Amino acid sequence: MLAWLLLAATFSGELVPADVALLETFRDEFVLITPGSGKFPADEKVKEPFAISRYEVTQNVWGVALGKNPSEWKGERNSCERFDFQEAKHFCERITSELRNRKLIGPKQEIRLPTSDEWNYAAAAGTKTKYSFGDDESQLGQFGWFHGNAAGNDPVVGAKKPNDWGLYDVHGYLWEWCTTEAGPVLRGGSWTDPADQLATAIVKKVAPETRGPHIGLRCVLAGEGITTAKFVAVAEPMKGVFAPVKQRAIIPETSKLEKLWAEGEFTEGPATAPDGSILFSDIGTKIFRFDPTTKQTKLFREPSGRSNGLLFDASGRLIACEGANTGGNRRISITTGIQGATDGKIETLADNFEGKRFNSPNDLAIDGQGRTYFTDPRYVGDDPRDLDFEAVFIVDAPTAGKKSNVRVATREVQKPNGILVSADGKTVFIADNNPKGNVQLVAMSVEPDGKLADKRVLFDFVSGRGIDGMTLDKAGNIYATAGTGKKAGIYVFSSSGEHLAFIATPGDPTNCTFGANQNEGAYLYITASTGPKNNGQDPKFGLFRILLPVQGQHVVKLMP
Repeated sequence: MLAWLLLAATFSGELVPADVALLETFRDEFVLITPGSGKFPADEKVKEPFAISRYEVTQNVWGVALGKNPSEWKGERNSCERFDFQEAKHFCERITSELRNRKLIGPKQEIRLPTSDEWNYAAAAGTKTKYSFGDDESQLGQFGWFHGNAAGNDPVVGAKKPNDWGLYDVHGYLWEWCTTEAGPVLRGGSWTDPADQLATAIVKKVAPETRGPHIGLRCVLAGEGITTAKFVAVAEPMKGVFAPVKQRAIIPETSKLEKLWAEGEFTEGPATAPDGSILFSDIGTKIFRFDPTTKQTKLFREPSGRSNGLLFDASGRLIACEGANTGGNRRISITTGIQGATDGKIETLADNFEGKRFNSPNDLAIDGQGRTYFTDPRYVGDDPRDLDFEAVFIVDAPTAGKKSNVRVATREVQKPNGILVSADGKTVFIADNNPKGNVQLVAMSVEPDGKLADKRVLFDFVSGRGIDGMTLDKAGNIYATAGTGKKAGIYVFSSSGEHLAFIATPGDPTNCTFGANQNEGAYLYITASTGPKNNGQDPKFGLFRILLPVQGQHVVKLMP
């Protein structure tokens, strides 16, 4: 009893707007279970409707209720742990009070611990197998953290697959406190346990004062009007959920986003030059240059041909996607002879396919053979279109005195945007970003002639603002700019699509690139808006950076 009194004593009771928003998020993460109705089978032990949280209680939510985080493995969106049964009940009482006071739930609704029978019913999700996904133990690593795959209890909640009713981490991560008439029990297994302890039917009887880094809780929302509450979701898996599992390894808490310049109309296409400076487009008609030594940003080129994506090749030449509309050249240009802040000679590398002008070249990547892959969608503008399709094209490596050949690399994407080539040249990653269709990150295999085949979807955003520009680190991880509002930021994926980390940006991000590698890592440079609209006014766009403990993958040869 003394432990939770001490926890309560540290809580001020004053909530800031961010805390209230967190309470609302917590409330909205419950799903409705109605035994004996629809897809929910009748059950002799569980007959009344209830809502249960998709996730174990996170550390930031615990902090809103009780003010102090008891967890050993810290992380705001990690499951909270190291509390006993009475503390778990006290959390439920405090969070109920906070939600009622702000009219986020009804006066006769409450947050409580699930009964052991309710937990079992929800975790099984209508199955009678050993696990909610079946009896095959080899699949367990896809659904839960246990002794076989957890190096430490430090991922965010929801990083594994949910059961068929949309509940995450019912197998493993943390044991979850439940009630029975005979006293408290634990359900679900934890990251410290072998696979057989994560079976749905396992019940662990423990003393109420038991605590540890392997014990947490999941809440139930019950009471009058719960079946008609608009904030309670349908009990089914969510789509488009990004759940990073290596947040702190890639984005240390000490790494902070730094605003370098914020006077642009629509910044895009940052590219690292041989001297380590960063060139970036400002659409309409300008290219700017940021000097990391002086931290000054100055105009580099005007007009720019409405440049978008930029990239320096291994010979130090600037390859640029020049788009459509006012001042746009609708071509891929190549610039030789750039010396620091002094521009060079600009020529056309490619401006048509079979005599028809490109739609609006958007972004590009260069492979080890010097070939340029570029995306050619059309999002806006009244320029007449020559091509009746949108595609990824490939342009042969530039050769003096010879016109570069242009071919279609793939048409298996609806509206290609950002693009990358893996270091080994075997895979091309494409952002298929169609506001009225696919919003996906896809991977395709490179065939001997450079064309792309074997399309695989690595992540599906389902809806919303998909991926714009992207870059790679030396390990082959993908840093993708996407999202808007609270979801605006850099989404970090492994080359196989595993969710690794997220970097929030103040406004919608458009592209990113790594600067010159340093001993401690490298700066990730990001073009993005400076925030949301303000009183109907569009925000300025700028250049940001954040120091990360990784190094970038570069085509350009950087000066020592």
